[in-house]
Amino acid sequence: MRRGFVQPALKRAFVSAAAIMCAAVAFGLLVNALRPSGIPLVGDWSARALTELNAGDVEVVNADEAFDLYSRGQALFVDARDSASYGGGHLPGAVNIGPDDVDGRPEEVRALLGNGRVLIAYCHDVDCPLASALARRLRELGARRIVVLPEGWAGWLEGGYPHE
Repeated sequence: MRRGFVQPALKRAFVSAAAIMCAAVAFGLLVNALRPSGIPLVGDWSARALTELNAGDVEVVNADEAFDLYSRGQALFVDARDSASYGGGHLPGAVNIGPDDVDGRPEEVRALLGNGRVLIAYCHDVDCPLASALARRLRELGARRIVVLPEGWAGWLEGGYPHE
């Protein structure tokens, strides 16, 4: 092979590949900008911000606030995790009801809704969507005051708070 023949062909291939990649990126950005549900290119992607976004209109509290409410007798914890995780440990006095269990346990749900305390829903950690889903479901059923503990069980343990 002649050396002069290979280099220009290789150079053209790289230039073409770079042009195609630039066009693809530009097209993706354009489509994202035009979509009503496009993804913001800049934003707050912290764990708390993502949890608040997932929670929708449900208020969130941190572990200090949750402990304060609990220690004053104003809160009841609702564990949205599965029963095996609950059995391995849970927040003090927590009731274990997952979002999919709500319809099958009407008596327990009625008792929760009528207890007059703030319900604090939690699951494992900030990546777990179950607490937000449970909070939204209980609000649909009439919960007046329900909040989500984004840090969940992992954050509670990390903070050194009491548990069962």
